[in-house]
Amino acid sequence: MRILLDVDCLVQALKNRTDSAVLNLCRQKRCQGWVVSTSIPAILEEAGAQDAQSLLRELAVLTPTAHDIDLALGSGKPFTQTLAAHLVKACGLDAVVTLSPEKFSGLTALTPGQLQEKLDAPPGPVEEVRLLDITASYHQILNEVEKEMAETIRSGHFILGSKVSRMEERMADYCQTKYAVGVSSGTDALLIALMALGVGPGDEVITSPYTFFATAGSIIRAGAKPVFVDINDITFNIKPEHIERCITPNTKAIIPVHLYGQCADMDPILQLAREKGLAVIEDAAQAIGSEYKGRPAGSMGDMGCFSFFPAKNLGGFGDGGLVTTNSEELYNQLKIIRVHGSEPKYYHKVMGGNFRLDALQADVVSAKLNFLEGWTEKRRKNAQTYHQLFKDSALTPFVQLPPEAFPRHVYNQYVIRAGNRRDELRAFLNEKRIGCEIYYPVPLHLQDCFKSLGYRSGDFPESEKAARETLALPISHEVDWAQQEYVVAMIHRFFLGE
Repeated sequence: MRILLDVDCLVQALKNRTDSAVLNLCRQKRCQGWVVSTSIPAILEEAGAQDAQSLLRELAVLTPTAHDIDLALGSGKPFTQTLAAHLVKACGLDAVVTLSPEKFSGLTALTPGQLQEKLDAPPGPVEEVRLLDITASYHQILNEVEKEMAETIRSGHFILGSKVSRMEERMADYCQTKYAVGVSSGTDALLIALMALGVGPGDEVITSPYTFFATAGSIIRAGAKPVFVDINDITFNIKPEHIERCITPNTKAIIPVHLYGQCADMDPILQLAREKGLAVIEDAAQAIGSEYKGRPAGSMGDMGCFSFFPAKNLGGFGDGGLVTTNSEELYNQLKIIRVHGSEPKYYHKVMGGNFRLDALQADVVSAKLNFLEGWTEKRRKNAQTYHQLFKDSALTPFVQLPPEAFPRHVYNQYVIRAGNRRDELRAFLNEKRIGCEIYYPVPLHLQDCFKSLGYRSGDFPESEKAARETLALPISHEVDWAQQEYVVAMIHRFFLGE
């Protein structure tokens, strides 16, 4: 439950902080407590700066915009409660906690005692499970995100600069690579990696037909030809034993995709690449923090490409991406290409593009990186919960569960197979307000824009079968046990009835 603490409630809490019921509920993480920054003067009157700072470490600070303040001032009603009521609605909070609920109308207002009763009461039935609830983590991250972004806004350095460099250093350390280069999107990460290798017209790049469009689209944009290899029917990743027969004198690189957060089987791919003199670009857009035999995604090939799209495990507040490498030569080339091939400024020896990363997106990524490991472990725990619930519900004859072929899987998606009833199941779950999605309904070799490649239906049977049968269920770190139980109960109802 997300609550905003009114000034009167905060003042009372400060009189006996250790025994404050509402603060204890926040400390125990039974609810998420917010305080409006305009309440700080009142807090300081009641307590010293040290106590106020300590209090604010236990709560998230909600900073109203000038527009929010203007609306409250112009309402003709008491400023403090009008602003609080506006922020509760605007920020999607559940209630305001106050000593005087009668001051608020049009929203849920609770006393501390009523809040305690509400949280102690048996939970109501789950009525909705979102596939992704990005704002659910704001209570945890917003103070740090706003600090980082405010520094950037005040500095006026919005493109690249020290904030991007710091994020790159931290990401290189996290991925256990020597270098990292922030770029404008995950798609552009793939494109710039191909450009750094000199991939262009006449070249071929081997990859999977069962992935997001950007993988093959970037190969086309580089002027090269994508050559598809079918997937493993269990992991959905490219099947290494099929790659060698697709290599020709024109083959320049292999792009294995670490789909859904699980690494592809990299050892045979890397060995084949060494034998044939090919480059390897890891498409790790869905796999930040994933590992293959103890090696992090993005650290094994010549380069690794990541996405900071908001829906990713580590997402920004917009588009952004990253390329990792252990090669100093590729690192220097990537930095030049991302600024139109300019080195020094306004002097161009190579063709590049505008692949620069916004400092504001680097701020968000840097702030959220502090929480990534905790979120990843929660996703992994959720996956194990699903595994057990499906088994306990006798559903394994009806659905195939995602295995962890190589620890550790980070579950950007939890994807099940539902056979020829996948579309029916999806419609049924949507009726029950359960978010689910098909990743991906049409494999790349059957997309209209790739007709010129000459592939036909039946060329990649495992990819085509996966496109017909797979369904992603809610798995993010915000999903709780009761929601997962509801999801599996509804799937049980679909296959086995009441």
